[in-house]
Amino acid sequence: VVDTRGTIFPGLIELHNHLAYNALPLWDVPKRYGNRDQWSGTTEYRKLISGPMQVLGKSPELLPALIRYVEGKCLLGGVTTSQGIQLYSNQGIRRYYRGIVRNVEQTDEASLPEAATRVDDVEARDARLFLARLMKQTCFLLHLSEGVDAAARRHFLALRISEEEWAISPQLAGIHSTALTAADFDVMAARRGAMIWSPLSNLLLYGDTARIAAAKASGVRMGIGSDWSPSGSKNLLGELKVARLMSQAQGGVFSDREIVGMATRQAAAILQWEKVLGTLEAGKRADLLVIEGKSGDPYAALLQAGETAIRLVMINGVPRYGMPSLMERLAAAGERIRIGGRSRMLFLRQATADP
Repeated sequence: VVDTRGTIFPGLIELHNHLAYNALPLWDVPKRYGNRDQWSGTTEYRKLISGPMQVLGKSPELLPALIRYVEGKCLLGGVTTSQGIQLYSNQGIRRYYRGIVRNVEQTDEASLPEAATRVDDVEARDARLFLARLMKQTCFLLHLSEGVDAAARRHFLALRISEEEWAISPQLAGIHSTALTAADFDVMAARRGAMIWSPLSNLLLYGDTARIAAAKASGVRMGIGSDWSPSGSKNLLGELKVARLMSQAQGGVFSDREIVGMATRQAAAILQWEKVLGTLEAGKRADLLVIEGKSGDPYAALLQAGETAIRLVMINGVPRYGMPSLMERLAAAGERIRIGGRSRMLFLRQATADP
């Protein structure tokens, strides 16, 4: 028995990211946009974001370091599972993610069925084909109605096949869903669809985020993700703070426990991993996050915690990051680093990983 002298939570599960881009700095977004198509092809975006990634993505000698770096950013924020392993300039980048932080798109484990993902919008003429593909998955993470204008909402309406039939099922998790109305969320909830919230990226790019009060009132299941470092938080621990601020600004839509749930038990349920991850229970995987302190409300404590408050992160029962004293007692001595002036240790050896 090892006394962590802290509060133990399930490891954080992030359901939206574009991990390779997390080596880039925050983009000084020049103006507000109405939808994703308005910024994704601009000269400035190509210069500062897509251009650098095309260079990195085609540099095989850099990719191992890039992927290990963005994994490290996850660990330092308490994230044990993340999403987002595609890179347009290099479809072969997936092999580098067989590493430390679990990825929902590539698990190689029957008990952790892999999620499918799609960034491109679904066209109305393809809705029935998309529904057929959707029904073959356990979870399908789809960028859905990213933006705040009518053009963004049309991508949700494109999922309508007939008066009563929609390309929406319990497998669908709509990333962003910022243009959806209260009536749209009713449609999602009736078909047990979910949404993935990325508030900071939404606010920086569009000046607004999803109608969270309407989503909650409809009963839509919600997960959360930091999106990517060019327009989102540097890790999920930071994004949870933005979610809390947005909830408070709208009169307290969610309790602190509900926000933490978006990154733990709700996220696991959206993936259909709830029998294996998402809560602290006997028989489940030991994905653990430990923060300092043992008094007060634990959910508020986690949402207020900075990276320096993290004492330990474990994945599958293996200590991967934490205070040197804890890591050494758990036989996971590794390389020392300093975070906010405090000594920490990373244990990154993995015999089964791609070398």
